[in-house]
Formats: sequence, C-alpha cells, structure tokens
Amino acid sequence: MDLELELNNLLREIENKFREAKTLLELENLRIRYLGRKSYLASFPQIISKLDQDQKKKIGKIYNDLKARIEKIYGERKEELNQVEVNFDFEHPGLEILLAKEHPISKVRNEIVKIFSSLGFSVVDYSQIVSEEENFDYLNIPAYHPARDIWDTIWVDKNGKKSKYLFRTHTTSFQVSTIKKLGVPLRAVVFGKVFRYEATDKTHDFEFHQLDGISISPSTNLGHLRYVVEKFFESFFDSSKAIVRFRPGYFPFVEPGLEIDIGCIFCHGKSKNCLICKNTRFIEVAGAGMIHPHVLIRAGVNANKYRGYAFGFGVDRLIMLRHSIDDIRVLHSADLRFINQF
Repeated sequence: MDLELELNNLLREIENKFREAKTLLELENLRIRYLGRKSYLASFPQIISKLDQDQKKKIGKIYNDLKARIEKIYGERKEELNQVEVNFDFEHPGLEILLAKEHPISKVRNEIVKIFSSLGFSVVDYSQIVSEEENFDYLNIPAYHPARDIWDTIWVDKNGKKSKYLFRTHTTSFQVSTIKKLGVPLRAVVFGKVFRYEATDKTHDFEFHQLDGISISPSTNLGHLRYVVEKFFESFFDSSKAIVRFRPGYFPFVEPGLEIDIGCIFCHGKSKNCLICKNTRFIEVAGAGMIHPHVLIRAGVNANKYRGYAFGFGVDRLIMLRHSIDDIRVLHSADLRFINQF
C-alpha cells in the first residue's frame, strides 16, 4: 500500500468536495465526514504507529501537512460562503412574520390619536417628570392645596432632599408650556402615563394613562366642547349617537368645571340590574371645563381676548369599560394570557 499516494489522492478529493459545497450546512457535513472523530484521517495515526521508524517520520510529516492544508481550505471556503450575496426575489410575496401582539393600551392610544386628529387636534408629547410649577402653580394649585400632599405625589429626590421636580400627577401639566411653545389659537391633545403615590386595588394604581386636551380661540365655548366629546365617544364606542351629560364639578384649572358622563353603553338605560352604571343610566368618564383665566395668563395669553376649554380622562378606564375588565392592574402586568386575548 502506497500511503503517500493514498494521502495525496485523499487531499485532492477533499479539496474538490470543499470547493463544490454550496452552503455552510453542506460544508459542515463534509468537515465531519473527512475530519470528524470517526473519519479515516482521525484513525490514520494508528496506521502510522505500525510503520518502521523511517516511514513514521516520512508519512507522519505528509499526514500533518495534509491535515493542515485541509483545515486551511475549509476555513477559506467557510469565509467565502459567509460572504455570499443573497439574491431576493422582490416580486415574491414572501411570508408574513408575526412578531408580537399589540398591547391594548398601545392599540387604544393609536385609536384615540386618530380620532382627535380627525377632529383637528394636534398631538403633542410631554415629559413624565415635570417641575412643581408645571404640575401645580401654573394650574392654579397653590402650595396649600391638598394635591401637594406627599401621599399623592411622587417627588424626585436630589442628594436626599425633595427637589422641585416630580412624576406628573396629571397630563394637564402640559398646558402652559405647550401654549407658550405653539401659541394661540390652538387645539392639542397629549397622551401619557401619570403617577400617584397611593395604594393599588382593582380600580386604582400608582401609575395609569390619561389623555388631556385643550382648545383656545376668541370664540371657543362649551357648545364646542360638547360636540368634540360626543364625536369622540361615538367613534370610540362605535355608537351612532353618544348621550353626553355635563354636571358641575371642581377642578382648580377650569372655571366653570364640569364632570362628563355618557349614557351607559351596556344597558342603554333599560336595565334595572346593570352592574356598570348601577341603575343610574350614566357612566362618569371625564373632567372638563373652560380654562381658568389664571392658566391663560400664566401662558402669556390675553384672557380678555381668548377663551378655551380643557378636558381629561383616564384611558385605562375607557379600556376597562370597552372590554369589561374589572381589575386595572392587569393592564400593567406582563401576563401573556391577558395580552394574547387582544
């Protein structure tokens, strides 16, 4: 048996096979076949051990050179295949890749933004951490107001001391700065997370989502507010006609202040055992009113020339109403059993 000739023939065979490989998987299978633990080359040292001393040196050197050559060829071909350009057929429709489901909060946020955009409102973004002035002073909430109590507000500490910054307690904090930036006349809404330092239960959480809106012009009035509210709830609850009720309410940054109720979308005022409206035929959904002159003046607006209305509601509550969810905490959980339902 001419071992030198056999090794040289094997080298040519392996070199040709490696060069013919079209994919990395095909190349890897060839590597296992020729260089793996059960391959002929792996068992060749046993053949060498049975040769005389001179043959051992000669065939051993040829074997080591051959193995190094094969490993080099393998490495070069692997690099070539890694750099192969992939040609796409752009006319082929391909397969749809489903990465994730849209969270109900994100889904409703996009829907709300679309509705208000169609009503002529600009959509703005605003910081979650705001100054004491933005959250309180600018909105006619003086230092002695109960809303500043530590049990309601999450303050940002600096060097162990309370700073003048806090996690906003309402999206209303966007009003003055936005009016200053964009000027009047103005229609704008903001969507975002707000924070309260309070215990959690089925209807309360320390973080939740709100939407706030304002409209300012020389002729703005409550009739405009009613129209916008009605159109929004008609679209959101897919109802041909939303029944809206205004009630007197107190909010420091509006005068007069209003509580907004909508006709019960579950019993439509016909059930005597409705668990949602509790037989009142209405559901409280928002707070609103005409923007207080104090707020307009703080924003640099002539309160004698311009008037505006403002409204705000809890988005989480709207989601709970639409989907009959009885615990707000599941909206902020990572429970896929809940999210996958949407």
